[in-house]
Amino acid sequence: MRYQYIKLGCAFLNGNPFICRFMPFIGLDKPLNNPFVCSKLPLVWIKGFTLIELIITMTIAGILMAVAAPSMVGFVSSNRLASQINDLNASLSIARSEAIKRSTNAGICVTAAGGTSCVASGNWANGWLVYYVCPSTDTSCVAGNNVALKTHESLSGSNTLTVPADSLVYTKNGVVSGAASDFNFTLCDPKRGKSRILTIRIPTGRPALSESTC
Repeated sequence: MRYQYIKLGCAFLNGNPFICRFMPFIGLDKPLNNPFVCSKLPLVWIKGFTLIELIITMTIAGILMAVAAPSMVGFVSSNRLASQINDLNASLSIARSEAIKRSTNAGICVTAAGGTSCVASGNWANGWLVYYVCPSTDTSCVAGNNVALKTHESLSGSNTLTVPADSLVYTKNGVVSGAASDFNFTLCDPKRGKSRILTIRIPTGRPALSESTC
């Protein structure tokens, strides 16, 4: 057997072939089950790790986390701000399209936390309601009453939403009703001092988005 291995050009170690030019890691008669980790042919001499290695690894991991944590917090806050202003813009788009489609007034108004109806002098950060005014031709609702289309929950985090009025109403033509100047929704992240401003142009009712500080 030894002669056969040598003849094939196999390296010989402790009576077992390990590296062969023609048949690497596999013997002629019986293949090795674990060619890389073997009690006779070890590639890993020490199993486990020392306390010093553990301390060094944890130190490096701590440094990396300390560097990455502020960036991650900023990334999450920025995404939250963008997501909330996009939700608000989507709600306004729904209100405007419903006003045109149903040929009646429709709008968005502030609600109480978890509420399903408009409230006066409320906090917009507690959520808002998209609605339309039931027309006289619609027998499925009471004419003149508000019909809820969509409710939005309270804003997550510590973000605030400042709006100059308790509601914004679109007419059946898609223009803003009763507003003398552009209507601004200001969403602010006080922790980062960043804000997004959603401006509704008067009288067209078209939105415009900008960034600022707060």
